[in-house]
Amino acid sequence: MELMLALFFSFAMTLATIGLVRPVAIRFNLVDKPNERKKHEGNIPLIGGIAVFSSVLITASLFFPFSTELASYLFASGLMVILGVMDDKHDLSVRFRVFFQVVVASLMIFSVDSYIQDLGNILFFGDINLAWFGVIFTYVAVIGMINAFNMVDGIDGLLGSMAIITLTAISILLFNSGQTSLISILLVVSLVPYLIFNLGVFGTQFKKIFMGDAGSMFIGFTVVWLLVTNTQGEVSAFRPVTALWVVAVPLMDMAAIIIRRVRKGKSPFSPDRDHLHHIFLRAGFTSRQALFVISLIGILFAVVGILGELLAVSESIMFFTFLGIFFLYNYAILHVWRLLKWYRKRKA
Repeated sequence: MELMLALFFSFAMTLATIGLVRPVAIRFNLVDKPNERKKHEGNIPLIGGIAVFSSVLITASLFFPFSTELASYLFASGLMVILGVMDDKHDLSVRFRVFFQVVVASLMIFSVDSYIQDLGNILFFGDINLAWFGVIFTYVAVIGMINAFNMVDGIDGLLGSMAIITLTAISILLFNSGQTSLISILLVVSLVPYLIFNLGVFGTQFKKIFMGDAGSMFIGFTVVWLLVTNTQGEVSAFRPVTALWVVAVPLMDMAAIIIRRVRKGKSPFSPDRDHLHHIFLRAGFTSRQALFVISLIGILFAVVGILGELLAVSESIMFFTFLGIFFLYNYAILHVWRLLKWYRKRKA
């Protein structure tokens, strides 16, 4: 009963925060303006992340029992949101963002002694223990996940949908192991009001908001925190390889984009319009159709991961299947422009 009350409170808190912060964001110019890469209409307040984090922070503080891990998570997440707001407002340099993300990752690694030590038996010859290299690997994983969710935030509803799919999958995996993650459930509920305003349903299209870097960084950090803390240690909830499947779409999209940029001699962090959602739009899909298809793909990947965990499918088989799908995906993306030209000629 108390959990249901907390979830209802969280939903209401997100709604209230959106209403309170929206005019403030407009006044202080915390808005996303259309340009050659951003095709939306008008200046859109970048307050989704602020609203969702505020809801999680207040609800968790009021309803959840205090623990060092919870306090560390909320504090680190708060720093990540501050970084995101600064980036939304001032467009920070890549070096500063990465440096700040390393600092926040250090809080997770050293405050609760949580880092990636064991990759599991993903290469058929036994568990891979990273030892001291696990700390460095964790830094890479944290920065990678934060930026993966940041990159996927390209069309209305996509970041929120990917986050809900991932967090729901994590909640199911934890439930299967006899555990619960109040944060993942709480964040799912807190994201629903954001999606309502972001997608413009129930007559909210005139009050559209975006998540902003504050939101994408907060979500990415939360996901990697949950994955690391629940796949490592003696009493892990699920295997490390399963984590790949629940974040498959953001992870594959980011990896393919980085490979493509490096092949072209560009910085991995340089902006472009070559993400998966951009490709769907260029193929003639509407924004809503692209959202539906990509979300369906994300759900299918998550289901494969969950079934692999439930059926105890070999970690090596799960890993190489994931790699195989990624190589096919990357090959398709590299040749997608030829396919699009063929498709358009045939359509004409």
